[in-house]
Amino acid sequence: MSERINIVEISKLFLFHWWRIALAAVAGAVVAYGISAYYIIPTYSSRGSLYVTNNAMQRSQNVNLTDIATSQQLALTCIELLTSDTFLTSVQETSKLPYTLNQIKSMITLKPMNETEIIEVRVQSHDAEHSQILVGAVLEGAQEEITRIIQAGNVKVIDEAKLPTAPSSPNVVQNVAIGFLLGAIISMGLVFMIDVFDSRIKIEGDLMEVRELPLLGVIPDIDYARLEENKHVKK
Repeated sequence: MSERINIVEISKLFLFHWWRIALAAVAGAVVAYGISAYYIIPTYSSRGSLYVTNNAMQRSQNVNLTDIATSQQLALTCIELLTSDTFLTSVQETSKLPYTLNQIKSMITLKPMNETEIIEVRVQSHDAEHSQILVGAVLEGAQEEITRIIQAGNVKVIDEAKLPTAPSSPNVVQNVAIGFLLGAIISMGLVFMIDVFDSRIKIEGDLMEVRELPLLGVIPDIDYARLEENKHVKK
């Protein structure tokens, strides 16, 4: 029963201070929007994909699980090859963009799609056109590089690099929602803490808890009583 009473009291406390909580939530949303829209540099993401197969699988009319597993393993080997310093240096030279090798490494991500022999190439950059150029450079160089080093491999481009039309981050809507929730949660926490550490006596029950003595009587607020009476008379 006491837990229910506490929950009810806390709910009443939040309802009493609802305008403060709402104001803090709106303020949090506004701050989150300002940071997302004016302080975080937008990032653009471009992607492409490669299909890697072994020569035996390409020549065979009947493809079995062993051939598929071999191609999947070959895709992992190709990813290691395409993330090497040698290959990325050639990408740097082909793209003719003002990035260092380490910067290009941090911008490019290669991974197999759903554990298949398809490799996804993704580049994130603060410039949409640069993202497209780097993905195109990787796709163009990958075919020649894999065929040259891995004699048993064959590579085909599935998806060409596309120019991003909108930034991939920051997600302004999501950040605003998070800012709204954080503002509300923080304000609720402050309201609760202030109430907990408030030692003032506000109601009869507070006095009884402090003195642990029975309450004999209460002095009414005459002005408040008259005000309430006048309200009823007017009605």
